[in-house]
Amino acid sequence: MDSRLDFFARFPEFDYHPDAPITKEFKRLAQQRKWKHRSKTWRKNWNLCMKADYQSRIGAQVSKIETWQRMCTKVGIAVFPSITKCKKALSKVYVNIIDLLECWDTHRTPKRFGSIGELANYSRSTDKVYPRDAAKVDPALRVLLKRLL
Repeated sequence: MDSRLDFFARFPEFDYHPDAPITKEFKRLAQQRKWKHRSKTWRKNWNLCMKADYQSRIGAQVSKIETWQRMCTKVGIAVFPSITKCKKALSKVYVNIIDLLECWDTHRTPKRFGSIGELANYSRSTDKVYPRDAAKVDPALRVLLKRLL
């Protein structure tokens, strides 16, 4: 699945709004399909949706320095001349991955948190938890991935 559009196209009866936040669209889809929140079906589709959204925004560009520099800019830190330096700086930032994705093609910036605890509380209370297995295998997401307490 290459894009969030491909994900939502699997449900032709769903009226997908591409300009709306992906989390809101998924929530609408889940309600329409009557997926019980956090059920096996809900989680499977959530994971597919988040992976598709990431691939369409960042995934294909992850080997380019410009992508890493844009990530630095998006989260409000200095931009560095190498991927390694960008990774090091980004690893110290507490930002919700899904918020970063939702802000990627906008002028908005995701909220930065002062601690892992604040990030964990926010991520759980908003249901914005990126699939850990998907994040662990991706170089960009692995840098931002934090173990939520």
